[in-house]
Amino acid sequence: MRDRNLDIYRGGIMIYITCVCHLMWWEGVKVGIFERGWVSGIFFAMVTVFYLVGASYSLSSKKTYWEYVKGKVKRIAIPYWKYTLCCLPVVLYIYWKHGYRISLEDVVSYVLFNPPLENRIFDHIWFISPYILISLCLPFCVWFIHRYKPPFILWGVALVLSQLFKSHYPDLLQTVIIYCFFTIWGLYYTKKLGWQNVVCVAVAISYVIYAFGIEKRPFDLQANKFPPNLLFLAYGLTILGIGGTYMKKGLVFLYDKFRIVRYYIDIYSKDGYEIYLVHAYSTLLLGGLKRTLGLDQIIAEHLFLQLIYVVVGFLFLLNVNIYVLRLYNYVWSFIDRILSRL
Repeated sequence: MRDRNLDIYRGGIMIYITCVCHLMWWEGVKVGIFERGWVSGIFFAMVTVFYLVGASYSLSSKKTYWEYVKGKVKRIAIPYWKYTLCCLPVVLYIYWKHGYRISLEDVVSYVLFNPPLENRIFDHIWFISPYILISLCLPFCVWFIHRYKPPFILWGVALVLSQLFKSHYPDLLQTVIIYCFFTIWGLYYTKKLGWQNVVCVAVAISYVIYAFGIEKRPFDLQANKFPPNLLFLAYGLTILGIGGTYMKKGLVFLYDKFRIVRYYIDIYSKDGYEIYLVHAYSTLLLGGLKRTLGLDQIIAEHLFLQLIYVVVGFLFLLNVNIYVLRLYNYVWSFIDRILSRL
């Protein structure tokens, strides 16, 4: 069953990630325009993405597990492999420039969604591995929920208990556990959780207040994101729990009211994953233009210019992401034509 609102939320969150989060971080914090602490407060997008993954799956038509896995390979793995191949000239150049050698281990890492090269073109790929692992577990989670009907709050208790042993398992598993909680929350999309939501959000708010107010931990969500910990989880729960309903209603209102909003949300909803893959090049283009004109330091010194930069940068990425995707698709169509003639 298709949910129109989920498509709107999906398009909206992809715009937020590619045109706001990475603008503010990649071409904001990392180049000295914005301060790291307060900007990290915008990083609740990926927990929203995983919530939407669960919500979408809860409404999807049921398939055999093998058909489901094949669908994930087609929609997630193959586009990533194609993106990696398109990035190969850049990768080879960087390896050559620094005198590195590409080993078999490097090749395997690229294939298995963990590029060893630390570069903008791969900084955003981290989410694919946990996404695939969580997706492979989703049918079993749904079966468990339908079979035993556990209260949602029990998943929260299990999550907190799992954190007692987090030092004994790898970072990837910790990432899967945290984001799996939001995915399972999405599986309850059509159910009225009522008091369970209230309890989970209240506990999350209490922990956030305790961490920042009593423990005096620095407000830096990015430092708590890789791998995500309980503070990152609590912050995400707090934002979605308090503001989620208003954000959803506001987004749907804008979508219904303005044609231009519908135009962009529909594009980012339909091609969001592909745009997410290639948008790193849009931010590189934006950064190159700023540095050529010597604007980073000038913007950093004036609040008014920072506000203008956020608006202009957002509009730049909103549109250029689409054109970069079109160029990317043209390149692949050209490659496909060549291969079809062989």
